[in-house]
Amino acid sequence: MFSKKKGIARIIALICVLTTISAFVIMPAYADEEPVDFGQFYGIIDTDSLNVRAYADSDSPVIAELHKYEYVKINWIESDWVCVAYNNDGLMGYVSSDYINIFEGEMPTYSGAGQAAVNVAAQFLGVPYVWGGTSPAGFDCSGLMQYVYKQLGYSINRVAEDQMKNGIPVSREDLQPGDLVGFYSSPGGSYISHIGMYVGNGMMIHAPHTGDVVKYASIDGSYYSSRFAGGRRIIY
Repeated sequence: MFSKKKGIARIIALICVLTTISAFVIMPAYADEEPVDFGQFYGIIDTDSLNVRAYADSDSPVIAELHKYEYVKINWIESDWVCVAYNNDGLMGYVSSDYINIFEGEMPTYSGAGQAAVNVAAQFLGVPYVWGGTSPAGFDCSGLMQYVYKQLGYSINRVAEDQMKNGIPVSREDLQPGDLVGFYSSPGGSYISHIGMYVGNGMMIHAPHTGDVVKYASIDGSYYSSRFAGGRRIIY
């Protein structure tokens, strides 16, 4: 996947609009026909909650709400507004360009391949936690993640904070086996100090801390739930 900065993608899409705008009439939010496709672009919502409006106007009716890290198809871009297709059923509307990151290429979907990472990680259950550890002799949290993905041919960053910049963002609701899950050092914090691998059913595999071993843990318990920083998908 090759991503472009929002400004570059906006210019490309806007050129497409200007050259074709006379060829169609903007369709209503609940269109019967497929949206006009100006190349392969998709967007990821970059705010906790984003209103979808019927028209490119802040006073137009709100027809839906999108959430952080949700994926949408980009139909076209107008000044300060992006026309998106959402819910996978042809629904269309407009969102503010300030709260969506735009990428070139087909919209990613989960392939199921992340289970391979879970299978590798499970081989190290019981290995002791070692601060700075990056091998089966002993792992710290990010050392385990880096080692597991290296076995599958993927290179990710070394520490938790930087590993949460690898791959693509995933919301808590959309986590799948193999996704990285990051945690702040304190509730509502800003520094990601711990990381694990989601295995499904609200559970992760991780290397917790000195004196412990690689094991499973729930991300829904009060400690980790209050510190949840997000998910990242490496294999997709």
